[in-house]
Amino acid sequence: MNYYLAVDGGGSTTTVICANQEGQIIGEGLSGPTSLTATSMGAASFNLREAVRQAIEKLPPETKFQALAMGLAGMDTPAEKQTALKVFSEVLSHLQLDQFILVNDIVIALESGTDNQNAVALIAGTGSNCYGRNSQGEEAKTSGMDYILADQGSGFYIGSQILRAVVKSFDGRGQKTIMEKMIGDYFHLESLSDLKTVVYNPTLSKAEIADLSVICFQALEQKDEVAETIVKMAIEELFLMAATVIDRLKMTTVPLDCILSGGIMNNAYLREQVSQKLITKCSQIKIVTPTQKPVFGALKMAQKVHFAI
Repeated sequence: MNYYLAVDGGGSTTTVICANQEGQIIGEGLSGPTSLTATSMGAASFNLREAVRQAIEKLPPETKFQALAMGLAGMDTPAEKQTALKVFSEVLSHLQLDQFILVNDIVIALESGTDNQNAVALIAGTGSNCYGRNSQGEEAKTSGMDYILADQGSGFYIGSQILRAVVKSFDGRGQKTIMEKMIGDYFHLESLSDLKTVVYNPTLSKAEIADLSVICFQALEQKDEVAETIVKMAIEELFLMAATVIDRLKMTTVPLDCILSGGIMNNAYLREQVSQKLITKCSQIKIVTPTQKPVFGALKMAQKVHFAI
């Protein structure tokens, strides 16, 4: 019996599934982040090891795995890939593993949603990026340079905008927003002047700031104008990422699939607005809501690589 492992290594959580050659799921694992831009190498290594352990605990120790495919958030340069390969190869060295495939997590998001040669995947989660391919075998990517240089439209982006907006609301430099009270309640602050201590001592992580995005959507439901402005900016940035990839790959006038993925895309309003803007740009675009999680795209890649050998 052939076995395969698939990993979705995110900035907040890591999901692992183990499947046999018939596609039957043997086990699943869940742990903290493995993105090396969201946590330390030691924590990422522990989280991957733990999630894999959970996924294969029903199999005997001598089990051989034909392939493991891993989509990793925050891995965008050749140097980052080499570092990740070194770190995670050591983590997986105890497995009898024939093939280890490591790609950016947006690739597995695309694989989970479509087999179309003309396709774009747009991720908005803790971070954000966009990746596309066309029938000529060309690829293009936008964003994906982490939170200082990019990540517009992401949970981190929205969370950061909230923090700045509530400080401006508090000290009178900006429009009043109900998010001022919501942030105070979230952190159990007696006064918003205490926010500096919460944010800097110790400094909030990328994932912790991204978690604040839920406050923006809650305020949006209450018709808060500042929240509406932040969400509209996020929508424009996400549309720009996808539109740029589509233009670079010359797919404006061809049938193509667009996979929308990530926690931020789960917000119905934001998702609908991004979708409508993309449909306006490309009349033949099909907005795809994946029926499977991105980790199943990694499983498909593991099976493809094995059977291609």
